Amino acid sequence: MLNKIFVSEIAYGETYQNAEYQVTTPDGQIDFKIGEQNQNLDQLLDANGVDVACLITACNPLGQQVAVEVNLTANHSLELAIQAMGLPYYPGHGNDPKGAWKEGSYLMMGIDPVKARQLGDLYQQNAVVWISKDAPPELMWLR
Repeated sequence: MLNKIFVSEIAYGETYQNAEYQVTTPDGQIDFKIGEQNQNLDQLLDANGVDVACLITACNPLGQQVAVEVNLTANHSLELAIQAMGLPYYPGHGNDPKGAWKEGSYLMMGIDPVKARQLGDLYQQNAVVWISKDAPPELMWLR
């Protein structure tokens, strides 16, 4: 029997792996991809005095497309939750390179992996993007 994480990776792995990610900072835009080391992300981590970050969205729970208004409301709720945690964050998004979809997101600086998982689970995400200093961004599967 397949476990839930393996099923998510089969169903969404290629989509998430091939996505293009972007974060907007006061110093400009950072573009990155899963599995590709990014010096600009490392510099952003350094500037915030942290070794890890997590890119998370509240859009399209469980990978099911919902109305734009629903996604906007969910992402606003996520932003309020991030603010309540008191962690620095930056707006961003993930998108399909072919333009089929685009999801607003937030890059949270210094969040620990347990809390990142909890927040992703709260917003019913299949995965979040985990970023560690001196390592390529990777998918952290939640289901």
